[in-house]
Amino acid sequence: MKKILCACVLAMLAVSQAYAGEVKVTKAWTRATAPGQDSASVQLTITSKKDATLIGVESGSAQSGEIHSMVMEGNMMRMRALESLPLPAKTPVTLGADGNHLMLIGLKNPLRAGHQLPFALTVKFADGHTSVIRVLAVIKPLETTSDEGHEHHH
Repeated sequence: MKKILCACVLAMLAVSQAYAGEVKVTKAWTRATAPGQDSASVQLTITSKKDATLIGVESGSAQSGEIHSMVMEGNMMRMRALESLPLPAKTPVTLGADGNHLMLIGLKNPLRAGHQLPFALTVKFADGHTSVIRVLAVIKPLETTSDEGHEHHH
């Protein structure tokens, strides 16, 4: 009985690792925060081998995380929280360049250039299973305007 239980646990671990291998995150970065700033935008590129949906973002460094979109309303650019973001199979989705991005809200400590910000993305695949992808974002100087970032593969 113990052998069967061990085999089942090992099989489940292998499956969860295979799912994490279905998603690749690259160029994850954010800017250092200014004094008093309690939120940060994270930019990255995410590619899923299968049709999937980004459904969440979390970080121990912030009270909450959200997927956001920037939309033009009249002459005003407005930021809106999204419940999810489609990840078409084998199509890189760049968060940052196209107006979509991640927001970490209620930062517990200032973000300092030269450090890394750990966070996790939750992805739901078309077949219904979910996977949590752990990512480290490079924290760049506050005045950074480039979208070049740290490559982090899963």
